[in-house]
Amino acid sequence: MMESDLFMKKVCLIGSFRFYSDMLNIGRMLCSVGIDCWVPQPSKYRDSDEPSKFLPLSQSEPKEVVSRDALECTMRYFRKIDESDIVYVVDKGGYVGKSTLLDMGYACARNKVIYALEPIDDLAVMSLIKAVISSERLIQTAQQG
Repeated sequence: MMESDLFMKKVCLIGSFRFYSDMLNIGRMLCSVGIDCWVPQPSKYRDSDEPSKFLPLSQSEPKEVVSRDALECTMRYFRKIDESDIVYVVDKGGYVGKSTLLDMGYACARNKVIYALEPIDDLAVMSLIKAVISSERLIQTAQQG
């Protein structure tokens, strides 16, 4: 391990599952240059081919079971945010959904540096973002340690 690797920042990607393939691609790109990166994983109640959609089985499960699973997924990802140095919002077209906004609020409360792929048109939400940067610039930022 090179000395510079000891100072590389850990990155947590957040965003709508609409952009799951984009998050996976950015995650692969970060990992390929040795940057630790977390990408959200869809719960068992989401379609594995289209994670933005819930499976029909989630409609037949008791609401409490699906809600408990959602809470566990959220809390598990909050721990990933805690372990990271940088939070990167994958917000194509500036879209930020409710869960992403929740993650952003948590990251802000935990004093994490938040970058976004694209500007967000809501000034209050945009005020949480340090800068809008490309995924290539994200790599450079994480490598700077």
